[in-house]
Amino acid sequence: MSWANGLLGIRSKGSTTTKAGSLAGLHEARQVHQSQFFTTVALSRFCWRLVEPMMNRIAEEEGIAEGKARKLSVLDNSVGSGRLLHWATPEIHSLYGVDVDEGCIAALGEAASKAGFTYEFIHTGMESIRPKDFDFCLINPPFSINLQSPFLAPYPCTSYGAFGPSTSARSDEYALYQALNAAKWVVAVLPSTLADEVYLKSVDAHFQHPFRRLRAMYDMPLDVFREENATVRVTVALFDLEFQADTAPRQRVTDLSAEVEVPSLAGGVRREPRLKHLESDKSGPAITTPVSGDPAVRVCHDGRWVKLKFQCGLTEAMVLNAIYRDRIAAHRPHDEHRYPSGVKYVGQGALDLQIHLAQPDPMRSFWDFIAVIGRAGGTPIVEAGLLRYLRRQIKANARQMTPFRHTVLMPGTGSGTEGPMQGTAKKDHLVDPTKWGSAVIKAGTTVSFVEVEHGRHRFEHLGKQYVLPYEDILARFDMIRKEAESEWKVVYPGLAVQNPQLAEIWRARIRALGIDAWLNRGYQLDDLVELAIKRGGVVAWAMALGKARAALAVALLLGGKHSLVVLKAALVDEMLIEIRKICLDGELWQVIETPTQLQSLRRINIISVDRLKAPVAPEHPRMTYAKKLRRRVGTIIPDEAHFLGNIDTDQTSAVWQVSAKRRFPLTGTPAGNYPRDCHGLLAFAGGDGTAAQPYGYRRYYLDPSLRHSMALAERGIDRVLNTFCEFVWVTREFEDELRGAKREVPRIANLAEYRKMLAPWIKRRVVKEPDVASCVSIPDPTHETHLIEFDTDHLLHYLVVSEDFSKWYLEGLDEGKRNNLVTILARIKAVEIANNFPQHPKATKGYAPLTSKQRFCIDKLEELVDLRRRPIMFTGYPGNAELVARHLAKRHIDSVVIHGGKAIKRRNAEFEARFRKGAVPVALVTYGSIGEGTNIPQCSDVLLADKSWSARKESQAIARALRDENEWDEVKVHHALTEHSIDSYMQQVVSYKADSFNAGFDWGTPTTFDQEFLHMDVIFRRFCSDLSKLVGVHALDLRKYLEKEVSHAQQRIAA
Repeated sequence: MSWANGLLGIRSKGSTTTKAGSLAGLHEARQVHQSQFFTTVALSRFCWRLVEPMMNRIAEEEGIAEGKARKLSVLDNSVGSGRLLHWATPEIHSLYGVDVDEGCIAALGEAASKAGFTYEFIHTGMESIRPKDFDFCLINPPFSINLQSPFLAPYPCTSYGAFGPSTSARSDEYALYQALNAAKWVVAVLPSTLADEVYLKSVDAHFQHPFRRLRAMYDMPLDVFREENATVRVTVALFDLEFQADTAPRQRVTDLSAEVEVPSLAGGVRREPRLKHLESDKSGPAITTPVSGDPAVRVCHDGRWVKLKFQCGLTEAMVLNAIYRDRIAAHRPHDEHRYPSGVKYVGQGALDLQIHLAQPDPMRSFWDFIAVIGRAGGTPIVEAGLLRYLRRQIKANARQMTPFRHTVLMPGTGSGTEGPMQGTAKKDHLVDPTKWGSAVIKAGTTVSFVEVEHGRHRFEHLGKQYVLPYEDILARFDMIRKEAESEWKVVYPGLAVQNPQLAEIWRARIRALGIDAWLNRGYQLDDLVELAIKRGGVVAWAMALGKARAALAVALLLGGKHSLVVLKAALVDEMLIEIRKICLDGELWQVIETPTQLQSLRRINIISVDRLKAPVAPEHPRMTYAKKLRRRVGTIIPDEAHFLGNIDTDQTSAVWQVSAKRRFPLTGTPAGNYPRDCHGLLAFAGGDGTAAQPYGYRRYYLDPSLRHSMALAERGIDRVLNTFCEFVWVTREFEDELRGAKREVPRIANLAEYRKMLAPWIKRRVVKEPDVASCVSIPDPTHETHLIEFDTDHLLHYLVVSEDFSKWYLEGLDEGKRNNLVTILARIKAVEIANNFPQHPKATKGYAPLTSKQRFCIDKLEELVDLRRRPIMFTGYPGNAELVARHLAKRHIDSVVIHGGKAIKRRNAEFEARFRKGAVPVALVTYGSIGEGTNIPQCSDVLLADKSWSARKESQAIARALRDENEWDEVKVHHALTEHSIDSYMQQVVSYKADSFNAGFDWGTPTTFDQEFLHMDVIFRRFCSDLSKLVGVHALDLRKYLEKEVSHAQQRIAA
């Protein structure tokens, strides 16, 4: 090792750093030494001895020393001063390594060069290389350093990080996976905790797991790093080329110089090693156009993007420098600011025509941009097609930015009182919390309010006038006099009022096509005209207002040569029923069920979303129906389109992939759970970051200021989250892609701005607004809540399961751990099952008897049948529906059971024949198994046997029975809730979600804005406390009490 003697004088950072005396000191010390502890000479010699016999064998067999074969390549991915390579010889070995310490790399390179080695040492971290085809890899990586890099390879040890998926890892674990991926034979110095994990996986993991290559393990003495100023338990692991079927031997080493048992290693084919440095600068010149002296710059466009075409490279450089101005990194407002994808230069916003369209004078903005080209030395030649496109877009954009007509029930605006409203401030607060130095209104101050527009009221304070939304007034003030009655008001007049001549042209076309013969309700025709003027939008009519016929009307009027109506599979039959009712010409439409139908599209083409995403042929799984239909239909009309809110699903991808020019999604619940749920729907219908729909999903939030500088550009999803959502915390994964764990309050943070965002794209109608009420008469359901007491035995069963969850969850919180989201959901589901369907075959603890809630449901259904009513029971469990059916049969009551375990066609036919057209009195249905657009006017009562976490699911279930043609004067909704159970907590979540939706889309006054939202940990802390109080024992004795009572209950059942 004489070639490396000069390197022994280099000391590691760890050896020169004072030992930490506390946890805080440990963190500070790690910041200094970055876990750099060099391998001791004795340990490096021990590691080399493990592979030296194999090296000597290969060298002798292949004649490496005589130059007959390629030298043995040896890699260290955190090489430091090269201690693990000191035993190499230049005749046999070629050396490779990387390290973040530039001084070590320089010294190591110099020593290797003098010794005559073939070598490659790079000043970089292991995260920036992708080594491949090495013979040997000897590593002693830094322990427990968090790596964050976009260049990390997606090994099993990586997780979601600052740069997205697989961009975060622990240094020692990542180094091991990298070494195993790069080399045939690996010797790794590992912390014993990681070594234990490797050892277990070498036995339990699947056979192709890299840890199954483990050949032997050697636990080192505790003082092995004493000369490096460290005391740490480490283990040396030896890995072979082949996967091992037997358990690797593991032995403790007390003397590093003593001989140890070294297993034989398998041979393999050697290749040319590659140490691929991902950050190396291999870029060529940015401009390759030759210098010709021609200053002409052709200005054209490709969609929304301005394209510049040059004849001279010098002109190209001068013009682009003038437009781009500077790289964006130098103008980042703060280190945590996330730029949207593709934002690289300060001035690149000038190349986006949508940004020009967002300016007060788009043409002036565009010509100012052209002037920049001229001042930079170019001669701009603007193509006529670009100017025509821009002028068309200006006109279209004006219509797209105009809100749809919207009538809302405005509280406190009708007759019945005189004079302004008055309120008393509840507490001290700022008039405008967003402005520094805003005036303060003291608690008890009386303020008078006068309505100015759309539910906004003006008031005066300290000689200045301010305007507040009505919801903010209720949050800040106690009203001191009776309010006026609520009144329906038109907050936006709509496009037909602003474009009367254009509206009349569309009405004439509707009459000419005969659409008015079957789309004959006044509000339906008015809305169809508005949709035609705008050429896009979300038809967000409430349930039972005729969205199926609206879809057909849009397809005929606006579909062009071919249109595509996308339905859930369960709703295809419902659409066919509507088509038969209106006697639509059979030559105009078809249901696409086979690939051959794609060759002969009709005016209206109907397809299920499942078929749309499915492959056309099994042998070509990536060629889907959506790909075959891409750009072949002018208009797409997805029904029940709230699924588009989740933009990463196969269903959503298929609908986007069709790439229709005009898009009219239909849904009665555009944001079923959280305010942000409508974002993907808006991007689909209105554009992804456009002048008319600025909240981009994949793109940036299109602020008009981006015309001058992209320095403050932000992603559209960030803008939505920061403006409209309330979070306590989110994970990096959720922040990036809206996936992953978070703690979110289902409440709209900025209600006025949220309504403004929705107005141009959501065509909303509700049952009670005057234009609708004059055409349809849909009964208001009567809601009845039934609180049910636990049976003693069921209570004990439920408490045991709940206490298991509570104990596990709260222990995690008390220890400062963030419990795994998937595990939390699974355990919560176990509590739900214990409450609603404890007979579930996958229940964590078995329970056979009927619960009090199940008996209540059976009794209630029997009672309703005796009254000659026809109820439907909704549940979340197919087994529960089957169970109730069996017990109803014992009482001689027939029922039809519908759930996802039956094929769609079978359950649709069964439900149609036996319940809708038959005489079966009871339907037992799981949530979602009946299509969300299904009409069931035969239903008299809806029984919700268990709660859902989704407000949309419950509202959709109830709406099945609320139809204009309902056969009953009164529809009742029965909510079955078990007292002292998880039902009450689910009820809170659902009520918040429903209140948020009503406030945002229907301009209702929020009723939960001043209530505390109980987060999961608060809920379950109280839940645990309630469990103890319920049975009258101390919390510490609860487990013993429950186990004792359950044992007694089991003995009673056995007896």
